Amino acid sequence: MISLLKTQCLAWALILAVVFPFFVQANTPLSPAERAASIDGIVHILNQQYVFPETALKVSALLQQQEQNGALAAITTQEQFADKVGALMRQYSGDGHLNLALIAEQGGVSHRLTETEERKINNFAFEQARILQGNVGYLKLHKFWQAEEAHKVGHAALVFLSHSDHIVIDLRDSGGGSPQLVQYLISHFVPEGTLLWDLLDRNGKSTEQVRSLAVPDSELLKTKPLYILQSDGLVSAGEFFSYTLQQLGRAVVIGETSVGLAHYTGAAQVNDWLFVRIPMYRPINPVTGTNFEGVGVEPNIKVTAEMALYTALRLANKGR
Repeated sequence: MISLLKTQCLAWALILAVVFPFFVQANTPLSPAERAASIDGIVHILNQQYVFPETALKVSALLQQQEQNGALAAITTQEQFADKVGALMRQYSGDGHLNLALIAEQGGVSHRLTETEERKINNFAFEQARILQGNVGYLKLHKFWQAEEAHKVGHAALVFLSHSDHIVIDLRDSGGGSPQLVQYLISHFVPEGTLLWDLLDRNGKSTEQVRSLAVPDSELLKTKPLYILQSDGLVSAGEFFSYTLQQLGRAVVIGETSVGLAHYTGAAQVNDWLFVRIPMYRPINPVTGTNFEGVGVEPNIKVTAEMALYTALRLANKGR
């Protein structure tokens, strides 16, 4: 009888959670004083850390103006604040990397986005490594994970493909992630010590030169014709990968122009419930002297994302 009651209670709890989700998704109240203090905290962080000082000043002034003229008075919860003020920051800066997040929701302060999509979690987002018709090696990647295990999985996949005649890397459904994994994967295709990008701080001072690494069992890959597939949703780390190999003359990029989010992003705590993900460093490509921020990576061969793989296979199998 007790077991039956427990089962019935659990069933009702599940029904209530589905039918009345507001029972478990309560918003946290935010007073006008707390809202104003949070704006001040964001402004301080922007002017101390944002990659472009002039943009930081502009965004700060606009946020303070919005608060002072009462335009933010309708924001009465922490959740609304993170959502609406974060959107304003991106609107004023034109920077898709700039956003606010709740510490409780994210489980702490981190520049890494909480990932929930299965294909971006399973096997560290390496979904496929196979040989297509014509001995074309194909690798499908959904995200650049910041984990040592991701390096091992990526290396194993590329070594498996190294005896194919051509390599296709499919980033059409990929998101951002780790520049360290980008560096490591690129290192399979270029000579050790190749300058990949220079990292500048908000004052334009070089803080690091990122070069390709020594990678075992990668010699065959360094001479294989390489095609990278991208869509108009590709962002950040995925763009780094395609842009760097394209500008080095090492890969042909096929598909659509990507989003254009190039900056290194960190995280800074505003108060005990809020933090800001904020671009802090600007990468500079040694070939172009710039990057893809705001303009995206322009493909060598522009076709729809749906036609990108077909186009790559036609190129790889030309003459067969």
